[in-house]
Amino acid sequence: MTDTLLLTGATGFLGTQVARWLVGNTDCRLIALVRADDREGAERHLARSWWDWPELAGAIGDRVEVLRGDLTLDRLGLDGETYRYLVRRLTCVVHAAAGLRFDASEAELRRVNVEGTARLLELAQAAHADHGLTRFAHLSTAYVAGRREGDVAEADLGEGAGFHGAYERTKYEAERLVRGAGLPTSVFRPGFVVGDSHTGEIKTFNTLYYPLRLYLNGRLPVLPCRPDLRLNLVPVDYVAEAVGRLTLDPRAEGLTFHLTAPTESLPTARELVAFVRGWARETLGLSLPRPWFAPFLLSLAPAAGRLPGRTLTNLSALAPYFGERRRFVRTNTDRLLGPYRLDWRQFLPRLLEFAAYQGFLHRSDRTVQEQLLFRLGSRSRPVRYHDIVQGRLVSRSAAEIREDILTTAGAMRVLGVEPGDRVAVVGLNSTRSLILDAAIGLVGAVSVPLYYTSPPADIRSILAASGARVLFVGAPAVLARLDELESPVPVVSFGREGAGGGAARAMAWEDFLARGRGVEVERTAPVGFGDAATLRYTSGTTGRPRGVVFRHEHLRYMAESLASLPPWRVRHRRVVYLSFLPMNHVVEGILATYSPYYVPAPLDLYFLEDLREVARALPAVRPTMFFSVPRVYEKLWERFETSGPGRVYLRASGARRRLLRPLVRAAFLRRAGLDRCAQLIVGSAPSGEGLLHAYGELGIELHNAYGLTEAPLVTLNRVGANRLGTVGRPLPHTQVRIANDGEVMVRGPQVTPGYFEAQSEPPVRDGWLFTGDLGRLSDDGFLILEGRKKELMITSYGKNVHPSRVEARLQQVPGVTEALLVGDGRPYCAALLWVEGVVLTPEDKALLDAAVARANRDLSHPEQIKAWAVLHHDLSVAGGELTPNLKLRRTEVIRRHAGVVSALYGQGEPPDSVLHLGRVAREVLGG
Repeated sequence: MTDTLLLTGATGFLGTQVARWLVGNTDCRLIALVRADDREGAERHLARSWWDWPELAGAIGDRVEVLRGDLTLDRLGLDGETYRYLVRRLTCVVHAAAGLRFDASEAELRRVNVEGTARLLELAQAAHADHGLTRFAHLSTAYVAGRREGDVAEADLGEGAGFHGAYERTKYEAERLVRGAGLPTSVFRPGFVVGDSHTGEIKTFNTLYYPLRLYLNGRLPVLPCRPDLRLNLVPVDYVAEAVGRLTLDPRAEGLTFHLTAPTESLPTARELVAFVRGWARETLGLSLPRPWFAPFLLSLAPAAGRLPGRTLTNLSALAPYFGERRRFVRTNTDRLLGPYRLDWRQFLPRLLEFAAYQGFLHRSDRTVQEQLLFRLGSRSRPVRYHDIVQGRLVSRSAAEIREDILTTAGAMRVLGVEPGDRVAVVGLNSTRSLILDAAIGLVGAVSVPLYYTSPPADIRSILAASGARVLFVGAPAVLARLDELESPVPVVSFGREGAGGGAARAMAWEDFLARGRGVEVERTAPVGFGDAATLRYTSGTTGRPRGVVFRHEHLRYMAESLASLPPWRVRHRRVVYLSFLPMNHVVEGILATYSPYYVPAPLDLYFLEDLREVARALPAVRPTMFFSVPRVYEKLWERFETSGPGRVYLRASGARRRLLRPLVRAAFLRRAGLDRCAQLIVGSAPSGEGLLHAYGELGIELHNAYGLTEAPLVTLNRVGANRLGTVGRPLPHTQVRIANDGEVMVRGPQVTPGYFEAQSEPPVRDGWLFTGDLGRLSDDGFLILEGRKKELMITSYGKNVHPSRVEARLQQVPGVTEALLVGDGRPYCAALLWVEGVVLTPEDKALLDAAVARANRDLSHPEQIKAWAVLHHDLSVAGGELTPNLKLRRTEVIRRHAGVVSALYGQGEPPDSVLHLGRVAREVLGG
């Protein structure tokens, strides 16, 4: 007969790993007791907790049954029928639930650890009386030994020796209850449980991790322990397997097991610190000092377990374990499981890598919106907000933003927004945009952010395609043209007061908020990680925009991953971020909007509503991280070239330039407002190598990144690993492969599962996203892009040309703001070049022609430009030549300038719109 096993603590990390072992290695059926408001909430909570292990999450509803229950309530909070059902079904119980917080009150710990155990034992005794229970497995702790020293046998308890605190005492009392229950029991006593020995994964960075984090941050120059102290750590996978195997082993009945490593295999404090110092130097670039060992500090802790100062207060909870002098004997464990050979040097790097990736922040089961709400209540890592409006700074507190998020979520509920409904948002960057995005996620709806530069026809099309339930507008230009939307969707205005509001059919922001005041909103969204979170519409450069679906799992990964990328010390200092790119931009709106809340540091977040003012805002904000499209860096460089220091520096050469470089670099960064930036990231469009080299020559690194709507960030050049001419190495957990035809393929947790429109062909095949980009990988894993597959041009001579590669070089020509290559089916390549201004002097034309000739020298013969037309830059989104994120619509531009293209190939006279027509010598035109 198949065992039916009741598991408590299934949402905790140890309980999860026990369940994982049982599901993967036995045919047991599991019943997980989960605390929640209802059954649906219990299933959702368990699915979130198990999401990182698909084989485990997939077993819910099949081999794993979920029951809503609570150990702190009479009869576990179950109704009579469910309770009787459990009594009849159970053959085993694994009790992994426990109150673990060292700083919790004794009453709180007793309610869970003692009274909860007693209630579970009542259920087990009823099942045993009904049909016979095969095992009651109780997860205790090695520290029920209390203050006992020397050899501690598996049957020993701390009675008579006393305890260090309420946690030990309540776990001791619970174990006494289990021993006297008259049931077939097994008791398991692990030491300090650390992450998985293969992956380093763990949820909560307590115990050993706390002093490690302090040491890596330079905040623990003195360790309150002996250098020869053996640290009683044990990987979670060893504990989980031991519990699973021994619970089902008849020989284990009535026995207690120390799930610890043999004392002689444990690292001493001195050995561990030396190892961590070496690892930090190699991996994080940290030069950590040797700490002092000061065991006498332990004697300063009074009976209440408190030491002066915040850090010492927290360490005092661990102080008893830093001073222990005992050896946990493994007689039963060795006899039934065999010797355990702990090789801590092998798995410690994995523990450290995982902890560093997470910033030692607890890996919660929160969505990104819930994480934002959680951080707004943090006192140790506070968040401050600032709107930059017409040059003025309007600051708001975290408490205000939190209250507005909850009120907005309540108002959405009143409007009838349900989980899964699509909610469209188009507006300028502001804290209100952030509030709306967070509130949409909190009610379980799906955000549909739109570009505020989009014409009404495009907005109308996306509203219809997405089936949006309501539209929020915070852009004056869009509000002014609401009647052109011709859409029945209700509209709410969220723009700042006096900024174009008052459109007749739009509900005012304050009226909308009034509906939500007093409405109770759950802080946990009614969604799972597998539910849709947002639709991000493609720019339409290759056709009709498509809604790219991202689930909550994608947002969490991208937020965590981006937060892990800055250098270690930078991540632990105050973060200042300026959000100026449109918040529906796939990088800004997903990564920058939520990743700050996964950084273990205080936050100052600025929102600039007019991106044209970014050059003015940067010196006032002085961000510590900066992400931008190439054009912003180009404009900053153009300002530098025309400045006094810039002209002097660029005219200098040799030793004089080398002497000036550090002074000019510092002045440039200070004037640009980038002097505090730890990393300057450029992405979302190809960056000319000339721009990167120009900055690099001045000693400023720009870190090129690569992504696309379907996978917002794939690769990134990083501090200490920046390779010009590439877009960097893949992000964590991301794979990049090159197909036989050169197409870049991506697999990773940031890749969309598909498009919202059912008729669209899925972009993912066999788990790989086919990006449409062409590229290659260097021997050491850097990605080099070589153009778009669909934009490949073939001349009439059969030569393949990648337009983006050539256009990137043409955009480096001084004065050129945009470039487009033509030549498909033609004998040679030609180009349309756009410049600011409508008058070109003969000198201007000569300089431009010479610059094109120089660009040609870096191109292969088929790629070289044989003719070019210079046009005044009048490209616009409204005119249809540009997408909302300012990329050229190639087909539309060529159609509108058909006369210019014909003139480039000698077919007719150039139109009046052409400011200049340039050609190379006639003899090379046949090539």
